[in-house]
Amino acid sequence: MAHVLKRDFGINAPILVLHDRPAAHFRPFDLQERLSFLGRFPETASFVDEIEKMRLRVIVSSTSWTMDEDFSLLLDALVGYSELATTSHPQLPEVMVIITGKGPQKEHYLAKIADMEDKDKLEMVTVKTAWLTTRDYASLLASADVGISLHKSTSGVDLPMKVVDMLGAGLPVVGWGKFQAWPELVQEGVNGRGFSSTEELQAIIVELLGDDTQQLQRLRLGARKENEKGWDEEWDSVAGRLFGIT
Repeated sequence: MAHVLKRDFGINAPILVLHDRPAAHFRPFDLQERLSFLGRFPETASFVDEIEKMRLRVIVSSTSWTMDEDFSLLLDALVGYSELATTSHPQLPEVMVIITGKGPQKEHYLAKIADMEDKDKLEMVTVKTAWLTTRDYASLLASADVGISLHKSTSGVDLPMKVVDMLGAGLPVVGWGKFQAWPELVQEGVNGRGFSSTEELQAIIVELLGDDTQQLQRLRLGARKENEKGWDEEWDSVAGRLFGIT
């Protein structure tokens, strides 16, 4: 944003960037907290044993189901994942994808998901949708294995708050990364991964959920570090310094 203000609007005065930070209720969970939440969350309660043994992995994506987010990217990647898991990559775990939110295109994509399921294209994938309280949403993010953002920035400089929340909950992010401001949120290979096609998204999911769990663990450690700087710390370091009160 600072770059755009200088380049497109000719603003030469000093520009201080104050980034959004996650609210306090977005925080990482330890293993006990994670299993406790998943054990009482209706969508996952009957699968806790498989989740604990890493036979089932949980992916979360949040959306307002608008044209700004093309869920075909994710669904096609999941079809490809399922095909690999039932053929050449039998070591891949089953996946539960939980999509939160409401919006105008929800029914369109639910019909598409149902058609894929009827054709056995999602044999190793279960897709569920949910509308959650703020507290349960934060708990779900802290309990998942991977968060996926399909936000495509039309301006190139807006930062999706869902990614801020995911990182605040210590959740590694895989997101559409072909816009200018993406690196301000996600450091490639440190706290998340970026993609620009269905094929890239599928490959990243396979990498992170495959036999080598160290990569996912590294991303989780990187994501957890994002929680160390909350809104108060961000405000103090930028606005507080500007006003001379910190």
